[in-house]
Amino acid sequence: MLEARGPRCRNREILTDMASTAQPLLELRSASVVIDDAVVVDRVSLAVARGEFVLLRGPTGSGKSTILKLLAGLIEPTSGEVVVAGDRVDHFNEMERRWLRRSMGLMMQDGKLLNDRTVHENVMLPALAAEESYSEARRRALLALEKCGLAEYADAYPARLSAGQRQLALLARAVVNRPVVILADEPVAHLDDANGEALLALLAAFSRAGVTVVCASHQALAEEGPQTREIILSAPGSVAADGGAA
Repeated sequence: MLEARGPRCRNREILTDMASTAQPLLELRSASVVIDDAVVVDRVSLAVARGEFVLLRGPTGSGKSTILKLLAGLIEPTSGEVVVAGDRVDHFNEMERRWLRRSMGLMMQDGKLLNDRTVHENVMLPALAAEESYSEARRRALLALEKCGLAEYADAYPARLSAGQRQLALLARAVVNRPVVILADEPVAHLDDANGEALLALLAAFSRAGVTVVCASHQALAEEGPQTREIILSAPGSVAADGGAA
């Protein structure tokens, strides 16, 4: 178990445990979420290995977004367990959850770019929030934009970007702190097939580089590899099929 000895120490311990290979990185153990008497997630169990790309697929109301929020510590389960690197996230206090999320890259559906800041400045924000220096945040942001193929738009404002480019900018912002985990909620929902496939391929590339990726999407992967699998969800929030544990 991790011991809470102050936020900075806690964050280092989380990162150390995430680098371990002895156990699944992310787990739900019979996790359920009930909101206003409605079952949103129903006794879901899953395990995600380090470096794996897991695609959560299912219809609206199948609990894809809620599962990602559980893994990120954004909400608590009504019952069951949420485990990250062997630690019970559902037992974390709010400060511990915030430090955990600094080890993650989040692309949630409500994520937006600030229209009064350049793309480069938008991507810098998580690095600045993590108390990096301004120069280091700028360096990391430019590197993230280069990885996402958007470096030429660094000085542009979000209004100039297409829908696909906005999603790439949000992905760059999610990876600027070099996360161990990327959680992406419907990143291709408003993209055409070509842009959607390109974005999923980029997420798969991060996975091949060792980042664990869990993505909720209505779109299947164009091609699968040995470290990718799909988990099919059915409403309300239960696992209908699992493509096989890594």
